[in-house]
Amino acid sequence: MHSCERMGITVLSGHRCIRTKARFICFKATHGQLIYLLDSTLLRSIMFKSVAFAGLLAASFAASAAPSTWTFTYTGFYEDYVGFLGDRELSGTFSGYDADSNGTIDKAEISSLIIAGVDYMTCGAGGSPYFSCGTEAFSYQLGGKLHFIAGTTSSDPEGYRGGAHFYQTGKSEWEYRYTGSSESRKDYYWTDDTQFSITDGTAANPLPAVPEPGTWAMLAAGLLVVSGATLRRRRNR
Repeated sequence: MHSCERMGITVLSGHRCIRTKARFICFKATHGQLIYLLDSTLLRSIMFKSVAFAGLLAASFAASAAPSTWTFTYTGFYEDYVGFLGDRELSGTFSGYDADSNGTIDKAEISSLIIAGVDYMTCGAGGSPYFSCGTEAFSYQLGGKLHFIAGTTSSDPEGYRGGAHFYQTGKSEWEYRYTGSSESRKDYYWTDDTQFSITDGTAANPLPAVPEPGTWAMLAAGLLVVSGATLRRRRNR
């Protein structure tokens, strides 16, 4: 039990509190981020309000990490037998967030990639030997380029019929089907005239970026308690 707990002081879960000669310092154990710094003589009377205050701050920072969903569309592809198809579209959505704040969302940071009703992040969960589906690569530079490789293959147990459908942005979408008596393949290629659009991410469970009036009132109350206790201590010297 550390010094704060021996004095009957509650410490937020995931935080640590250490004692120096004149004060207690409480901080996040994982990142060493300072949460509050208080003289030990004030700590007993205002610790509860300070913990609540720190919790409100943590909640506001957590809002920025809420998963978001983006909708994208590619328009205009080249097909070998027809030529350029200006009205052909490839569209879909993906959900995730920039967990490491490096400006790019990669495969490990998304929970879904949905194209034509298929979620290529979860579609391979069945484990069938005759069906495979998934995302090989993914990256989205926030406000910039989107890149992914995803697809599916399938066949019947006898291998009589089956097919595949793959997407590789910037290169091609291709679809292949076969039976015992026929086969077909379609390729749609990206060109310099292919247009790309994407919406801004929309939070799946949006939280207010700016605290609501009630939250501001609670934050102000916590600050008043701290400043008031400090003033009383100075007057009593």
